[in-house]
Amino acid sequence: MSHHNATLNFSQAPYKNKASLSELDREIEMGELRLRYIQLMRDVHKTLGKEDAIELIKESEGIWEKLTS
Repeated sequence: MSHHNATLNFSQAPYKNKASLSELDREIEMGELRLRYIQLMRDVHKTLGKEDAIELIKESEGIWEKLTS
């Protein structure tokens, strides 16, 4: 049975770099937005039903494309 050294080296930890912190914060924010989007779509589906939810999603995608172009 081998024994592993439990010492960790944090000298090269990516979170020490400010750019990495910024990227990490952005990834966390994007994950939170994805989760919120999924929750909203689930609520729309429950409230409106499948067909109306699909139509609303398509309409919202069209609006978003107009806003971002």
